[in-house]
Amino acid sequence: MPRKIAGFGEDGIQYTFSRKTFVAKPWTPVLRLLKENAETFLPDGQLYNYALVNLYKDGTHSISPHKDDEKDLDPLSPIVSFSFGVERKIIFRRKGYKKIEINLEHGSTLVMKPPTNNFWTHEIPKQKNVVDARINVTFRTILM
Repeated sequence: MPRKIAGFGEDGIQYTFSRKTFVAKPWTPVLRLLKENAETFLPDGQLYNYALVNLYKDGTHSISPHKDDEKDLDPLSPIVSFSFGVERKIIFRRKGYKKIEINLEHGSTLVMKPPTNNFWTHEIPKQKNVVDARINVTFRTILM
């Protein structure tokens, strides 16, 4: 995986994708604050129990086209993503449709509501002209 990854969340939660398991480290104060903000996109009473933090050191770090459709993810829960640092591009693709490119600016929020992951792939492509870092914090609901 051409990026640095860490998982944070409730005690005992883990998330497995790409044949790697990330056991949740305890929430930090900053991640708790971001979690509260992310939960404003959930129906009343629902909470996030996991955050995946990605560090893209520069434009050589990327993530290939994929769907977040792992069996331990709640398929009915939106995925909320916060971006910090250098602007990067995210690309959504679906067969038979024109691709969608969105610039993820510093401080931006992206919400992927169901059923996005059923039909669209998304990726953070390599961008050789990007020389600075981006941190992405993605909140998810892991089924227990």
